[in-house]
Amino acid sequence: MPKKSEHLDFNLLNISKTVEEIPDAPELSVEDARHQQMMDKIAPYAKKVRQKNMTDIDLVTRTRESSVMLVMCPEWAPEFPPFSLARLSGICKQAGYECEIMDLNVKTHNIYRNDWQPNEKIPFRLWDPSASWHWLGETYMHDIHPLLEPILTEAIDYIIEKNPTLVGFSEYYISEEPSKWMVRELKRRAPHIKTAVGGPNVHKDWFNNIPEYDFVVVGEGERAILRILEQLETFQWDGEQQVLRQDAMERIDINDMPMPDYTGLDFNDYRVPNGVTSEFSRGCTAKCTFCEETHFWKYRQRQAVDVIREAEWLYYNKGTDIMWFIDSLVNGNVNELRAFSLGLRAKQIPMRWTGYARCDGRMDEEYFKDISGDGGCIMLNFGCESGSQKVLNDMAKGVTIKETEDNFDMCKKYNVAAATNWIVGFPTEEHDDFAKTMLFLWRNRNKNINNVGAGVGMAVGPETIVGQNPDKYNVGWHKYQNHWIRKDFTMGGTHVMHRVKLFHMFLDFMTGYTEQPFGYPVRFNLRAEHYGVEFSNPDKFYEVEYEDFDYNIIKLEENPFANTLVNEIWPFLRVLWLARGGYKIEIAFNPEIDLKEFGSQFGPGMFTGKYKFFITDSGVWSAQFEYDFQQIDNPYDERSEEDKGAFYAQDYSRMQSNAAKRARKLAKPDWDLDAGRSDHDFGRLITQQTEYNSSIDFSFTHTYRGTGKWSRTSHTVDVPDEITSGVNSDNIHLTNKTEFYRAQDLISAINVEDDHEFD
Repeated sequence: MPKKSEHLDFNLLNISKTVEEIPDAPELSVEDARHQQMMDKIAPYAKKVRQKNMTDIDLVTRTRESSVMLVMCPEWAPEFPPFSLARLSGICKQAGYECEIMDLNVKTHNIYRNDWQPNEKIPFRLWDPSASWHWLGETYMHDIHPLLEPILTEAIDYIIEKNPTLVGFSEYYISEEPSKWMVRELKRRAPHIKTAVGGPNVHKDWFNNIPEYDFVVVGEGERAILRILEQLETFQWDGEQQVLRQDAMERIDINDMPMPDYTGLDFNDYRVPNGVTSEFSRGCTAKCTFCEETHFWKYRQRQAVDVIREAEWLYYNKGTDIMWFIDSLVNGNVNELRAFSLGLRAKQIPMRWTGYARCDGRMDEEYFKDISGDGGCIMLNFGCESGSQKVLNDMAKGVTIKETEDNFDMCKKYNVAAATNWIVGFPTEEHDDFAKTMLFLWRNRNKNINNVGAGVGMAVGPETIVGQNPDKYNVGWHKYQNHWIRKDFTMGGTHVMHRVKLFHMFLDFMTGYTEQPFGYPVRFNLRAEHYGVEFSNPDKFYEVEYEDFDYNIIKLEENPFANTLVNEIWPFLRVLWLARGGYKIEIAFNPEIDLKEFGSQFGPGMFTGKYKFFITDSGVWSAQFEYDFQQIDNPYDERSEEDKGAFYAQDYSRMQSNAAKRARKLAKPDWDLDAGRSDHDFGRLITQQTEYNSSIDFSFTHTYRGTGKWSRTSHTVDVPDEITSGVNSDNIHLTNKTEFYRAQDLISAINVEDDHEFD
């Protein structure tokens, strides 16, 4: 286990090692004794029986003629071998099919590290989250494909030589373009080889299906791949593209599956050779309003004893001593997770583990004692999202700021690294709410935080609760310049871009002021082109309190969009002063540098801003700001000339994916849950779209000169420790923490026949 003083980096690279010797398994008598001790230790927390109403995988082993090759195209995480493909390979092999995994993602990543990056063949960090937009659409074909094509072509040559019956692609949104190119080329050169695609990207209602995919798997893959292979084995496929959609009620039992099969993969190709990914559950017990992933499939839990069985097998057969659980929520059942840790202790399996987690008030000091140390937990990847209790309530997070800080306190005390994830620009987030997020990070910067997932701002996903009932969250029915906008026009893409950029800048200024270094998606161009700063005393810093502060400092009466945009800068300026004292700073916004850094995800480049600000340590400040926002013809608008405009109607009410239907049920919109918005209602949206495009132009210019004096203590408030339902007023379970935990426990232990979800 890492020593108390050691820093654990987010990617686990400083505990990675090559596996040179496989540990010896204990004698049978010792193993029996440890097993009994494990069962005694986990008894108070582990379920004695499985959840009911699970669907088993029918695995009949027989001699087969068909074979399958599973392919992972870039880009995805290169730290570990692909668990999802290894799981499918194990199932296929147990059923009697030959199977091979081709991980083009790790192959390309290693070429990138050894050639493309050092020889500057690509002018951006290809595997960094900040560069993910380069993998999308035409940008991919221009920026990446010319270098990647020879690798994909070589892989196709190998596939044709091996001549499998079926080639299956696991597709994420940032691997869609390479996957499509490869399958098209494979079909052109070897049309007799059948192709299939599955994975998270395929679940989307708007998945870009192409005819070259013979089989499209929407949902979990274990049963689907066996159905496909059985059809091909027995010559029952009719030659037409087949879309295999998982029934909305189906939940595959993820206990007692065959061990994942990593045959043919060299663990030393990966950045953490002694580690693997795995799963503790599927689905999510929470229903956060911004999240699409929580609606992919219904929640179910692996029993602790089954996960321990896998951990033990990996340790004594592969030398693996790190498991990264890729669940949406590893602590969806806090008791079963605790039982897993206690079982590792009892069986003396030195397995270290991490996973994505919710901050949870039930994870008290005794809980952290059990899961840390010999319990194996080295890091929890928390979905914090916001430092504002109001925003957390609107997100339906069901946790308080105090509980989150308490969890961080325990992380530090018991040496569990705290990775964090954040969403800035939630539709109900005001300027003061954004400030509270930065205040939270500064307050807790020395509580074992090893990573800040800064994200790229809130996107209204179609398969989210917000997307299925935007009216409740003040989101308009029309997009403005390719980005969502509030109904009252007080927040849009340019506002969100401000917060994303300023949030990344704040992390730059947090660097060097923490007891342990932390990772985040560093945007080096910001320092080079976007800002310059000089602190009065670089060695000086302050501890901060939460506060309620009115950031409506510039009283502009131009239009709703402009009136709030002019005040976007203030939360960053004030929190930076609260944390670091006096400084002078210049910050630039303009289309050239902002489109180069962020792409067009916030809309086309329309804003130019120059911010000059000076503040003394005592709080006396002066500001010189220049604003120029010009609403332009949107170059990304592909509609006909007569329909083009800044606004276009966006309606997700008729989407029929399982995820969209689940989100719609919980969102409780006014329209029919199955049929969606009526034709008449949608016609009104089109009419309103025309009206907006003919009458609304948010263009403005403004110059601000101002001075003032700030105080450090006049606006402080207590750390929030109560939850409310926020804008989700019809959700009773969000009125207090006890009801929220009851609802979570109900879902994690669900045994009912109907489609039960808490409302």
